[in-house]
Amino acid sequence: MSRSASAHVCIVTPGQIGSNPRVVKEADALHRAGFRITVVATQTLAQVEPRDRSLMRRISWHLERIDLRSKWRWWLRRGIQVSLRHAHISTGIGWLADVSYSAFTPPLLLAAMRTRAELYIAHYPAALPAAAAAARRHGALYAYDAEDFHLGDWPDDPAYALEKQLVRSIEARYLPGCAYVTAASPGIADAYCKAFDIDRPRVILNVFPLSQSPPAPMPRGTAEQGPSVYWFSQTIGPGRGLECAIRAVGLARTRPHLYLRGTPAADYEEYLKKVAVDAGAASLIHILPPDDPEKMECLAAAYDIGLVAETGHSKSRQLCLTNKLFSYLLAGVPPLMSDTAAHRKFAEETFMTDFIYPIDDAHALACLLDRVLGDPNRLAVARADAWRLGQNRYNWERERGGLVEAVNRVISAAGRSCSVANARRSVEL
Repeated sequence: MSRSASAHVCIVTPGQIGSNPRVVKEADALHRAGFRITVVATQTLAQVEPRDRSLMRRISWHLERIDLRSKWRWWLRRGIQVSLRHAHISTGIGWLADVSYSAFTPPLLLAAMRTRAELYIAHYPAALPAAAAAARRHGALYAYDAEDFHLGDWPDDPAYALEKQLVRSIEARYLPGCAYVTAASPGIADAYCKAFDIDRPRVILNVFPLSQSPPAPMPRGTAEQGPSVYWFSQTIGPGRGLECAIRAVGLARTRPHLYLRGTPAADYEEYLKKVAVDAGAASLIHILPPDDPEKMECLAAAYDIGLVAETGHSKSRQLCLTNKLFSYLLAGVPPLMSDTAAHRKFAEETFMTDFIYPIDDAHALACLLDRVLGDPNRLAVARADAWRLGQNRYNWERERGGLVEAVNRVISAAGRSCSVANARRSVEL
């Protein structure tokens, strides 16, 4: 085992591992490569706890969960956060942005600083100050994984100016000091390069292990009520293109059933039901419970086609290639994609432009549904093509090599620098 591969890597995230498959894949890949891994995460949401527990039964790396479930402590932290935001607005002091952007940052910072490692990898802006502080304390390196273009998480609206200011302050302060930066799509990588004048981040796509795919492709789905269209996310909520999808199934001649998996946001399920009634699709909409992230591909395989319906309401949503897109491919399910910049480029590279539809255009989506679902041969070919893309290109076995190489490179370089410095000191003595 190389010196770098025996190093300790600490991954820091404000989320729970049960809701962040990218962190879990990263930890698994680096542990498999021989690194000692600690993941610093949180414990906050009761609905995610079963998924956390399921993962904890099988992971072979160390997990430190910060228990943030106490309501009164949460409100105390939130009150402090608001006060610090006012102080940052008044003074512009950088470290105030660090601790006022997210109430998760101070506990993450304390936990990360207790963990001695050679490399700290931050996920999300809330974890970046924590990783940088821990690296500074222990004379180590830190890196950043950008799953989204976080400066573009919000629409271009003055109401979100403070959030954007805080993110810009944090990322501008710490990105230049990163040993490396990774991004979840080519568009996100380009946006970070342009916004912060850094080297273009290495792209690590949100793909999944081959072990999570079904054993073989099927010419059609097996859902009891079909033809079937499938969509999943942690949260079923607004801004996901679901209203357009419901109107489209109401317009389509094939009368497909739309299956939505996730936890509905407050009052949103009732709103969707009203949209479905108005669209003449009340009997065609099905809400499914959330399930383990590692089951998403096998679950998706039961449906004819998948939906990736980003509305592009923010720059980040225009640039992202989401988990569900790659889950569908690994499941052998052809994805119907809204016409965002990232989807358009991906479709051109994979010869899937026939599966693009204009954003929020229910009539166009209905026609696309009919073209695919109304022709069994076309559906079977599309499913076989999706399967091949997942098996041959868009899987974690191919993608993880770039991550492992990046970590090996920076830790090996740090080790060589340390050896040279020690040799110079010995000569001087």
